[in-house]
Amino acid sequence: MPEPIRSICLTLPAYNEEAAIEPLLIRAEQALRPEPLEWSVIVVDDGSRDATAAIVERLAAARPWLRLVRHDRNRGLGPAILTGIQSALEGPWAADRLIVCMDADMTHPPETIPLMRARADATGADVVIASRYQPGSRQHGVPLFRRTLSFGARLLFRHYLALPGVRDYTCGFRAMRASLLRRALARFGPEGLITRTGFACTDELLVHLAMVGARIEEVPFILRYDLKQGASKMNLGLTVRETLKLLRSHRTQLRAGRDGG
Repeated sequence: MPEPIRSICLTLPAYNEEAAIEPLLIRAEQALRPEPLEWSVIVVDDGSRDATAAIVERLAAARPWLRLVRHDRNRGLGPAILTGIQSALEGPWAADRLIVCMDADMTHPPETIPLMRARADATGADVVIASRYQPGSRQHGVPLFRRTLSFGARLLFRHYLALPGVRDYTCGFRAMRASLLRRALARFGPEGLITRTGFACTDELLVHLAMVGARIEEVPFILRYDLKQGASKMNLGLTVRETLKLLRSHRTQLRAGRDGG
């Protein structure tokens, strides 16, 4: 079994989230404060053109657990997630840290994080996914088209990749042990761990973690698309193209990784 988790770091990649970021951070504080360990939050502002960074700076002035990291321009979701991971691997308590990544638009409830931490501690899992496809999961306000697209993607991923313990390949709400992320960075390097800039980066990261031996568990959660603030930032055409390319390449990579240890 891995070492017990001694700290939690929530990372929030954010692009033009001025309407959502303050209420989300307040909810995150309320969810994490009862946890019996050290915790912190890092917001990665990915070149926002609105007041996202200014809001986080104002809140951080009175909250030592909150940190802002800024990109000088909009680099995309993949680079923002990578920056959050690298930032969370620094500082005290980082050795036995659980690093959580979730959307900053109010669709992912931070109240699920304690459940994810408890599952990781109880099972020794390296990755805990907040899954839309576990008993007890629900989805509110998700348009039928998006539900259909997500379900189709799930079937494709299960057919091509079939990662043990995984039902939800594309939800980016995940908790990952720092020790696992260090192994993945040592193998792939910062340039290779996440190469995609769009939403396909989430399955790319998951496969790379599986290739270094990740033990994966899932917990149910309630996706609150009805609370989403702002327009969707997904480029549908780009996401579909990247996903299909990744499915083809990752199937070969994953088999090679399993065979090669």
